Amino acid sequence: MRRGIVAALLSVCLALGGVAWLSAGPTAEEKVKEATAKAARDYLQHGLILAGEGQDAAAAESFRKAISLSPQWAEAHSLLGSALARAGNYREAEEELRKAVQLQPDYAEGYYALGLFLKERGREQEAQESFSKARQYQR
Repeated sequence: MRRGIVAALLSVCLALGGVAWLSAGPTAEEKVKEATAKAARDYLQHGLILAGEGQDAAAAESFRKAISLSPQWAEAHSLLGSALARAGNYREAEEELRKAVQLQPDYAEGYYALGLFLKERGREQEAQESFSKARQYQR
């Protein structure tokens, strides 16, 4: 009796596209990857809310958490740099802003944020170069 049931299930499985049909759901690795990406997006959103309320130090911590989950995310580095600049941590702010455009060389918004930072620091020539790249990559 069991052999008959197993044979019937295998026949149905093969008729529906083979064994791949049995494992059509996401793997554990894919589930973890998606959950991590969602958590990073949530931290970024939280940071944006805090920054909007003028809580730049707290926003920076949320952006750091997003980066810890998604280290290659240029936007998170740029937002962290901007929050750090508003909080007065200029050295680290510049590092993060430059990291953003290093990670994504065509990141217009990143070049613009870097340009604003440099202009505020009185570094006009560098700021203009950054603004020029922002215009070049603007979509």
